[in-house]
Amino acid sequence: MFAVAQYFNLVALILLFAAQIFWGRRFLDSKREGKFSRETVKKYLKILWLILFVIVVAVNVYISYKQYQVWESNPLSRGLLPPYAPISYFLSYVFVHFFIFWIVAFLASILVSRLAKFLNKRFGNRFFENEEVELIALGTFLSGYPGFLFFWAAILIFGVLFSVVYTIFSKGRLPLFYFWLPIAIFAIIVKIWLLPIFGLEYVWGQLSLGDFIGLFLGK
Repeated sequence: MFAVAQYFNLVALILLFAAQIFWGRRFLDSKREGKFSRETVKKYLKILWLILFVIVVAVNVYISYKQYQVWESNPLSRGLLPPYAPISYFLSYVFVHFFIFWIVAFLASILVSRLAKFLNKRFGNRFFENEEVELIALGTFLSGYPGFLFFWAAILIFGVLFSVVYTIFSKGRLPLFYFWLPIAIFAIIVKIWLLPIFGLEYVWGQLSLGDFIGLFLGK
């Protein structure tokens, strides 16, 4: 059921990237005004952030509700629900198996956003445009856990590679406005499709927060 939220995030990222391409020239115009000014675009991204956050929470609430129905319909698992068992058992189960991944991803997105803004300000806005920081944070959150680890690794690998090539053939900072969302899309594709295809699901298992916390809590 966890994959349901991932599929939604994948679709959301693809649509967002399509919109980014469609309005790209206006976004990249440093002198843009009105509805495509830097502050307006930043505000839109924050609103989008809030909408996607609410949707991800709602999807996980719905998944939890469906899980409750599955347990309730099974005579064996029915004993784990009220009135046979406290509701806290079920709540701890859905927290460990559904919500914890997105909580960690949300905290990671805040961390990377604060760190990127600090480093950018510290070095005179050398690394990112303001909109790029929002896109990095959004990609981190929508990649989920452990998808954002693949996202960060891909940023380092491809970012360094492309920067070297760009430096050799051009001058100045590599424009990365179109870089962040495709990398987030790639991270989700790796997690839900490529790892299983190549028989590398154990990579996901080694990074599973649910198993670790479940073992710690005895769930």
